[in-house]
Amino acid sequence: MSLFDEVTERRGTYSTKWDKYRDTDILPMWVADMDFKSPPQITQAIVNRTEHGIYGYTDPPDELIEVFLGYLQRQFDWTVSHEELVFIPGVVPGLNVACRGFVDPGESVITVTPVYHPFLEAPKNTGHELIRVPVDQVDGSYRYPLNGLEQSIDNSCRLLLLCNPFNPVGRMLTRNELNGIANICLQNELTICSDEIHCDLCFDGRRHIPMAKINPDIEDHLVTLMSPGKTFNLSGIGGGIAIIRNPDLREKFIAASEGITGDVNLFSFEVMLTAYRDCEHWREELITCLQANRDYLKQRLDSVPGLSMNRVEATYLAWIDTRQLNLQDPTGFFESSGVGLSDGTHFGSPGYLRLNFGCPMEILEQACDRIEHAVLYNSSVVR
Repeated sequence: MSLFDEVTERRGTYSTKWDKYRDTDILPMWVADMDFKSPPQITQAIVNRTEHGIYGYTDPPDELIEVFLGYLQRQFDWTVSHEELVFIPGVVPGLNVACRGFVDPGESVITVTPVYHPFLEAPKNTGHELIRVPVDQVDGSYRYPLNGLEQSIDNSCRLLLLCNPFNPVGRMLTRNELNGIANICLQNELTICSDEIHCDLCFDGRRHIPMAKINPDIEDHLVTLMSPGKTFNLSGIGGGIAIIRNPDLREKFIAASEGITGDVNLFSFEVMLTAYRDCEHWREELITCLQANRDYLKQRLDSVPGLSMNRVEATYLAWIDTRQLNLQDPTGFFESSGVGLSDGTHFGSPGYLRLNFGCPMEILEQACDRIEHAVLYNSSVVR
């Protein structure tokens, strides 16, 4: 039995994901937190560092810097210098710092919806208006709305928050889409903050394309946020990297972070180093498991009247359209049938649900059984 088949009991471990439904029979399939144990190399690295016994303020290890730069070169043919790296506690703080550092009072931020909910919250947290552009729906999939983006930019707009791979719709943006985004932002003098945390979770042989690789000119207007947190299930430890080539932009980012984000903790540095250095084989096995889960989930949901799901290209998150069921409260409806899903309203799209399929197949099968039973045998469903 592999790590990806093992069902690990998470109740009673202060798990945000599982404790949301404490003392119930609801399967939590909501927050982006996988139910797989992290690679054993990471567990051992934490044990080894713990045994030292002193846990003081810690600087980024020289080896981590070199390993991460090598990872960017190897995975994406992306040459980055160590001066361009800014270590941060996580990607979400990075989004908020970008809004704080690059957008002045009276200026606005723009993003495409549906999108990971901190994108909707970060502008508000920093006192800025958010312009929302709805995604294009084409042939059962989702395309980045280049025309909508261009038409929605006004004189107040200074920052685009970009999610690539695109959470929650599960898209890996194409080179043409990214090139269009870059050209629009260059023409309108917009800075881009690109969240690429799911870049190592692309399926069917696809390779992630960093925004920085699209156009040499865009790098002077770009902050890229990365982290091994999602890929290696390290969200409870945190840690991420902002890659900023433009020194003026980097200085603004660092200044906006001061007194707000706090230091990266020593365990974050240890797990980032170990993930990028030692865990590629584990990641490849994870991709195989997630692809199988995605295929199983899509097959099951396609057989349920009133539900539809596009084929996920990246991330371990499925975006489910429930609008044909005419449910007043889709999240509550499925919770009453034993499955806890993320409400699409939080991502800017009521009537949709997000399902995390990063779990052992045994759990996914139970969730699909409950979803199917809820729709087929509940008299409150209006078809």
